Amino acid sequence: MRAIVSLFLVVVLAVGIVWLWPRLESDPPVLSGPERIELGAGEQRIDVAWEDSGMGLAEVSAVLRLPAAPGADSPREILLHEERLRSNRPGDPIGRDTEERQTLVLDAAALELPDGESTLLLRARDASWSGFGEGNAVERAIPVVVDTRPPSVTIESGVTYVRRGGAALVAYRVDDDAERSGVRVGDAFFPGWREPGGRFVSVFGIPVEAAENPVVEVVGVDAFGNETALRFDARIRDRTPPEISIALSDGFLDRVDRTFRSEADAPGATPLAVFQRVNTELRVRNDDRIADAIPEPTEAAWSGAFEQMRGSKVTSEFAELRHYTRGGSRVSRARHYGYDLASTSRAPITASNAGTVIFAGDNGIYGNLVLIDHGLGITTLYGHLSSLEVAVGDRVTRGQVLGRSGATGLAGGDHLHFAVLVGRTYVDPLEWWDAKWIRDHITSRLESGGEPDA
Repeated sequence: MRAIVSLFLVVVLAVGIVWLWPRLESDPPVLSGPERIELGAGEQRIDVAWEDSGMGLAEVSAVLRLPAAPGADSPREILLHEERLRSNRPGDPIGRDTEERQTLVLDAAALELPDGESTLLLRARDASWSGFGEGNAVERAIPVVVDTRPPSVTIESGVTYVRRGGAALVAYRVDDDAERSGVRVGDAFFPGWREPGGRFVSVFGIPVEAAENPVVEVVGVDAFGNETALRFDARIRDRTPPEISIALSDGFLDRVDRTFRSEADAPGATPLAVFQRVNTELRVRNDDRIADAIPEPTEAAWSGAFEQMRGSKVTSEFAELRHYTRGGSRVSRARHYGYDLASTSRAPITASNAGTVIFAGDNGIYGNLVLIDHGLGITTLYGHLSSLEVAVGDRVTRGQVLGRSGATGLAGGDHLHFAVLVGRTYVDPLEWWDAKWIRDHITSRLESGGEPDA
């Protein structure tokens, strides 16, 4: 009998230990959040988390502690989040609430936060029975630096006249704490380049498809996201791009089908459907690849007017809207952001000005393509080449041979597709072929930051 009682007590003790042991776990919750928060005048969203893989979370909170105001005895605290998830009752199961996630919205103006240093306190207590039933508590302090003062921006250039699809240059100065600066035109942004003397210059363009009377702003943004935007007096002269219709022949569609069917990912589609996907979806991917290759502005490597392809005839102009037809009906359209220049078959294609090759290879609808970075955010594009004679990283001079003309990509015949980009915006090459325009709108501002000729 005594043996049975002893065995019973051992079993009860073992069951008690198995039941009680995890409830006495001593590991505190784990708190997750950024190492440091830099808060400017704008709203910022901060992701935080509280986790406990043992008995689970009992209480969590997030508190913003501000420095004590002058004359105050203690710092001010702002409760951002608080949740009581469970108690330490004996009947609570293990690990019922193991995770809590929140996105905290920090707005310096709404919370009336002073500039300077504050602290975000993440706190948590688990449902463990350790600590005489108090559970394991933990606190994590995250430094918060508040700076709501935007950088100072001063425009040094005067009024300028620029056409839709055209370009211009503005000179300005911005505080040293500005992390990014440049010119903004609608959704397009043109980063500035800092000259050795500390002045910034930004070559910008007016996108062909920008809104009517777009606002041109010189912008400075600091590391905290504070922004200063000053309206620049740019007088925009409108243009009406031409519209043309291009009939799609059977031969052209068959060639597009053979060249692009796999790249267009259009199994079972008709040649016309392949062309439609190429002219829309593949075009976007190819343009994105061009944009990704363009670097931040650097010192100008070019000088003087850019050269048009020697001995060439213009066969298609900048910004024309092409409507592709089949059987008299429109089936697709695209904007032509460049000039088509034709000469003899396999004519030598030369660099229009000095610069560095940033892309050389196949790029879908552009065929064999060369991109040259000329500095100050100016890039020239040479498409449909039959062969290439340069590679990425090559420094080229005006007139240096890049390759030979051809009909690669989405070309109807042997020619050069030539384009000029400012930043990631296509602009009219005709301006860059004009020495007087460059002198009046670019060079004069580089030299003095003054007003160009109207």
